[in-house]
Amino acid sequence: MARENLPEQSRGQSAAQRPAGGGVERAPAAAPRMPGALQAGPLGFVESPDRFHWWAELSDGVKAHLERKVGPAIEWWADRHERDQNRPYAVVLGPNGLAVTTPRVNTQGQRTQSVHVDPFVPSSIKHAAVHQQATRPRGGLRSLVSRKSSTPTAAPQLEVSENMRGVLGNLPLEAQQRLQTPFLGSQAVQHYRYYYYGSEDDFDFWCYLAGDRTVTFASGHRSLAPGAAPHQAAWRLICYQADIAR
Repeated sequence: MARENLPEQSRGQSAAQRPAGGGVERAPAAAPRMPGALQAGPLGFVESPDRFHWWAELSDGVKAHLERKVGPAIEWWADRHERDQNRPYAVVLGPNGLAVTTPRVNTQGQRTQSVHVDPFVPSSIKHAAVHQQATRPRGGLRSLVSRKSSTPTAAPQLEVSENMRGVLGNLPLEAQQRLQTPFLGSQAVQHYRYYYYGSEDDFDFWCYLAGDRTVTFASGHRSLAPGAAPHQAAWRLICYQADIAR
C-alpha cells in the first residue's frame, strides 16, 4: 500500500468510460464463513452534481498518476468529500490496483490530493455478474399445512459502520456474499466507501471493501417499482475481487 500527495487544480478532462475488464472468475478458495443477508437500510438522495462533475475538478496530473498506478480504469467514481463539501475525492479500480484520493492542504497552504493505492497481485483480479429480477408481492390463500419454522441466518458483523451495513443490505444476497466473504475470517476491513447516484426508483451504484490482502468491489444499476421493498428491486451488478500485493 502506498500514499502520495499530488497538487490539485480545477477543470481536468472528463473520464472516458471503459468496459469492465479483468480475468474470468476462478473457483474460489474455501471461504471462512458464508454470510447471511444484511438488513437493508434507508438510502438518502439529495441534489448534487454527478461523478463527471467531480472528476473534472481533479487535475490532469492527478488523473495521469492514478492511471500509472492502477492502469486504465475498469470502474471509477468521484464525489464531493464529506469533510470538505467544495472539493472532490475519487475512487478508481484498475487492473493493477485500487486508488483512493483524499483532498488535503499541504504545509504551504496548497490544495493537494493524497493518493492511497492498494496494488494488486498481477492478474489476480476476477469478476462475476450478479443479476436479480424485479419481484412483486403475490396474493393468494395461506396454506393450512403446518411448516417447520426456520430462523434466518444471522449476518456476521463486519467492522464497518452501521450505515455501510445498511447500504450493503440493499444488494442482492449473492453480491453481499461476494463482497463480505473474504473479511469474515482473520482479515479485517481496513477502508471502504460507497457511492450511488440517481433516484430511489433508478440509480447507479459503486462500492468497495479493502483489507490487507483482498479488495472486493461492486458496480451496477438498480431499478425499483414505486412502493416496492428493496429486496424486490431489479439489479445488474459486476462484482470484482483481487489479491493485494504485499
